[in-house]
Amino acid sequence: MSHFAIRVLLAVAILVPALSGFAPVARAEDGVRLVLGRISLEPRKHYSRLQAMADYLALQLAGDGISGIDVAMAASPEKMQEMLAAGEVDILSETPFVALEFEKKGLVTLLLREWKGGVAEYRTLIVARKDGPINRIEDLAGHRFAFEDPGSTSGYLVPRAAMEANGLSLVQLTNPRDSAPAGKVGYSFAKGEINIVAWVNRGLADAGALSNLDWHNEKDAPHHLKQDLKVIHETSPITRSILMVRATMDEEMKQRIKQVLMRMDRTRAGQETLKAYFKVTKYDELQGAALEGLDAAREMLKQVDGSTK
Repeated sequence: MSHFAIRVLLAVAILVPALSGFAPVARAEDGVRLVLGRISLEPRKHYSRLQAMADYLALQLAGDGISGIDVAMAASPEKMQEMLAAGEVDILSETPFVALEFEKKGLVTLLLREWKGGVAEYRTLIVARKDGPINRIEDLAGHRFAFEDPGSTSGYLVPRAAMEANGLSLVQLTNPRDSAPAGKVGYSFAKGEINIVAWVNRGLADAGALSNLDWHNEKDAPHHLKQDLKVIHETSPITRSILMVRATMDEEMKQRIKQVLMRMDRTRAGQETLKAYFKVTKYDELQGAALEGLDAAREMLKQVDGSTK
């Protein structure tokens, strides 16, 4: 089957998950195939990235009884949970909040920290106008705030957790131009880092949140917009991405996959594959600073979970 035909088949399988006629993929314990998964709304765009990693891992694991690695994508975290529970996905990487949710449900084992673009962690910055009354996170009460979108880690989950940890109460506004309730933070979703910076610059929001990586990216935070803004709060470092495997996978296979991934950055073929696979730089152990970054995300997740119950 051609790669084009496979991509079409994959897209159909994702868009119509109830479609019958697809044979289940054999599990790793059968000594046949593994499945590399991804949460994605753009399966056609991401297929080649996943396939590059799948091909590399299949070659490296050929001597361990693995005859190949397939690719599967889910349109949402909820769908990926179902696939993990059914044993339909073996390996995937995601943001720490998603990874921790899967771990809490007993679906995955967190294996390695994933460096992307040479960066292992990031911080969320809360910014406000230099000439405004907001100078610290506690000053946000009674003001309008711009988040990115409900699924953003750095642009929603982390800053929301930081605000609630500082005793702030948040209320979503019907319209971004509405006034915030007295004593509460009224928030809206700007749907993009550049929009957050523009909203705060132009007064549509009194403050907003984005990662330090986006803040120092001219595309996401142009100088002409951010020159009038200031950083009023900075969160603890958060691990950027986590590589995980199916919890019920054989322990020897988990360790073998770990060995292969940790050595990838030492060879040209491995480096090229990592770059193709979402511009990953390398993998390292979840210890030291990596573990601290993961623990920080874990505490923030508890804060967010507690506030939404």
